[in-house]
Amino acid sequence: MLLKRLSVIFLALIVSVIVAAEFLLPQVAQNAVAQGMAEIIGTSEIQVAVVNRPAVGMLAGTFDHITIESTNVKLDKIIFNSLQADLRNIQLDRQKLYLNRSIKIEQIGEVNIQAVLTQDEVARYLNQNVKGIKNTAVIIDKGRMQAQSSFILGGIASVMIGLDGRVVNDGQKIKFVTERFLLNNSPVGNIGGIGLAEISLLDIKKLPFGVTVRDIIMEQGKLTLKADNKGK
Repeated sequence: MLLKRLSVIFLALIVSVIVAAEFLLPQVAQNAVAQGMAEIIGTSEIQVAVVNRPAVGMLAGTFDHITIESTNVKLDKIIFNSLQADLRNIQLDRQKLYLNRSIKIEQIGEVNIQAVLTQDEVARYLNQNVKGIKNTAVIIDKGRMQAQSSFILGGIASVMIGLDGRVVNDGQKIKFVTERFLLNNSPVGNIGGIGLAEISLLDIKKLPFGVTVRDIIMEQGKLTLKADNKGK
């Protein structure tokens, strides 16, 4: 009789632990993943949701699904207004995750990323990273980007320039390719000599999780990068 009662108590304890794990572990794991992902993504403004069934598997660093919502994401020298990531079938190093609050990905299934860059941030980036230009205004709309700037020509004279083109992905970089160039509001032909024909915006290797950019959508006031790890 005593043995039976002890067995019931032991079974109840096991059930209690499992139930507690289902409710408590996701929050603990979520906090740890958020801290680690903040370093990878490049922002402290991040929200993470984690899922694994059973939840106890999270103790081993195993996750069926991780979603990330983040803002003010600095990748290299440019700041994305927002970045969303959807990760599936992930195995993380459990010691680094729970002891160091850092992320080491041991295995990952599917990754999808969407990142938004505003025209104001592109203007700031051009002012700070393209030699000779200042006071840049950028307009993004309907698949195209236009930039107007003051440009120091030959280190002496300041002229107004206009750049009209597209943001493209060449497999290594996201860059602004100029298709039409204006000097003091007059169309000009070859502009290769002053380094404005192609302006690099982002090294694709700086994107998290080793993804490939599949699409660049240019619409009113912003551009959106869509990337994934398919085919890798």
